[in-house]
Amino acid sequence: MIRRLLIISLAAGFLQLVNAREFQEEFSRANNFYQQGEYENALEIYNQIIETGFESGGLYYNLGNTYYKLNNIGLSRLYYERARRFLKNDQALDTNIRLLKLRLVDKIQTPPRFILSVWRDSLLETFSMNLLSWLTAGFLWLLLITAAVRQYFLKRRRVDRFKYFLVTAGALFVICTLLFSQKIYYAETEKYGVILEPSVTLYAEPSDKGTEVFILHEGTKVKIERDNKEWLEIKLEDGKTGWIDKTYLEMI
Repeated sequence: MIRRLLIISLAAGFLQLVNAREFQEEFSRANNFYQQGEYENALEIYNQIIETGFESGGLYYNLGNTYYKLNNIGLSRLYYERARRFLKNDQALDTNIRLLKLRLVDKIQTPPRFILSVWRDSLLETFSMNLLSWLTAGFLWLLLITAAVRQYFLKRRRVDRFKYFLVTAGALFVICTLLFSQKIYYAETEKYGVILEPSVTLYAEPSDKGTEVFILHEGTKVKIERDNKEWLEIKLEDGKTGWIDKTYLEMI
C-alpha cells in the first residue's frame, strides 16, 4: 500500500514538473510573439495557457498588455485587475493601469475617505492572505510562549521583565487577527467586474423597462452589490448604483 502511494505521488510530481515546463515554453513563445509585434499570435497562446487552468500574475499582466496593444480597453482592464491578485504593489502594473484609465470615457471621482479606512485598506492591499495567516499564527505562538515564560519567572518571584513584551506580542496578534478576518470577509463578500461593451445603460431596477439612471463605458471597474438572475446591481466608487445586464461585464 505504501509503495503504491509512493509511486502515485512520484507520478503526480513528475506530471506537474512536465506541465510546468510546457507552460514555461509556451509562455516564452507567446512573449517572443509580443516582442515582435505579433499580438494576435501572442494572444492566442496566452489564452490557450489560461484554458489549461494555469494562473499567474505575469500571465494576466502580459494578457492585459496584449489587449491594450490591440485597443481592447475592456479586456485589458480585466486582466490587469486579475494580475493585481498576484502582483502586490507592482509599479509596472500600477503604471499601466493609470495609463489605461486615461483612455476611459468614465472619469469617476472617488469621494474623500476617513484616514483610518485608507490606512486599513492600504495594509490589506500590502499583505496577502497567506502572509497574514502566517503572521497571525506566528504572533499567537509568540504570545503564548511569552506568557508561559513570564509566568515561570513570576512563580519564582523574579523581576517581571516580560510584561511589555507580552503586551506588544498581544497587540500585534490582535492587529493581525483583525486584518486577516477583514481580508477573508472581503474575499468572500466583495466582488468586482469590468464593463466590456462600448457603452451600457443602467436602470433603476433589474429590467430594461425601468428608468434609465446613467450610462457606463468599456473598461470601467464596478463593484457587484446584488445578483438577480440575469441582472446585477453595481456600485461605482462615487456611490452611484444601478442595474445592468450581466452579459455586459465580466467578473474579475
